[in-house]
Amino acid sequence: MNRFESLRAQWEALTEREKRLVRALGIVAALVVIMLPVYLLSSAIGELEEQNEEIASVLSEIERAEDRLAQREAERNAAEARYAQRAPELGTFLEGRSSAREMQIASVTNQPEVQEGRFRKRHVRASFPGTTLRQAIRLMTDLESAPYPIAIERVHVDHFQEGDHYNLELGVVTFDRSGGDRDAGAGAAPGDRPTAVRPVGPGGAVRAGPPSPP
Repeated sequence: MNRFESLRAQWEALTEREKRLVRALGIVAALVVIMLPVYLLSSAIGELEEQNEEIASVLSEIERAEDRLAQREAERNAAEARYAQRAPELGTFLEGRSSAREMQIASVTNQPEVQEGRFRKRHVRASFPGTTLRQAIRLMTDLESAPYPIAIERVHVDHFQEGDHYNLELGVVTFDRSGGDRDAGAGAAPGDRPTAVRPVGPGGAVRAGPPSPP
């Protein structure tokens, strides 16, 4: 009781201005006591939401990575399946495909075969005079969509005549797998692996096509 009376006496001794300041400080202190837990709770919830978003982003990235890995594995399996089918003699194959497109083939030059690891590389150069662009594009599309591991390595176009007639030269390669399974060349040195061949289109642009031997 004495403490209460002492506080009351101190309060009565304050001026009106001091009393207003004390009341304002009391209101501020009350607001702090009330709002601080709310702020801490909302801050904790915000941090949890950010962590959940980060976790969701990581999981989404993992799913995308799994999809990419599955796609690459499917592409590798498809490439293996294509290498299981040995391409026919390239000169005869080009003659048949160009004839189907009503194209004249002037010459076919077989390049020396090269053994690269467990694959044997066959390579030909062929020229097609008086070819239209439509015929050239359709022929290259036929080669790219063939069920054999064939790639267009070189494309050269000369325009010596007026109109839509060109002299087309193609370099076509294929790889024959020496062994019947994927482990046939397991003992080959790293330097014996086949050289990567990137199919190209007119003007040197990279075209779609079978990959180099895996």
